[in-house]
Amino acid sequence: MDDERIQLEADVRVRDALMPDDVATRRVVERALAADGAPANRGRRLRLALAVAALALVVGASSFSVWRSRRLPSPAVASAPLALIGTGSMVVVEHPDGRRWMIGPPPERRIGGNYVIAIHK
Repeated sequence: MDDERIQLEADVRVRDALMPDDVATRRVVERALAADGAPANRGRRLRLALAVAALALVVGASSFSVWRSRRLPSPAVASAPLALIGTGSMVVVEHPDGRRWMIGPPPERRIGGNYVIAIHK
């Protein structure tokens, strides 16, 4: 097979499609060399508008962050509620996973009987 001829034809077609004609080339060159300066002014206006928009965005973002930082924090919500059961001077705290804490006055100290009897066989 002769693929070389097909590749050259495709290359020529692509180059023809991408090459501008003489009228378009002349128009672009004349506009670039024109002394009226209209494209330069348009570019300055665009840069100025972009700079003003960027400045407004920065000011808006900073004022929003200041506003957010001055808000009162929301109260923390306990992840698992604790159950409080009070019976007299004793309070029992129960956790949903089964743990318990007993809070109350210290137990009364027993009088006497502070000994151990050991029997050896």
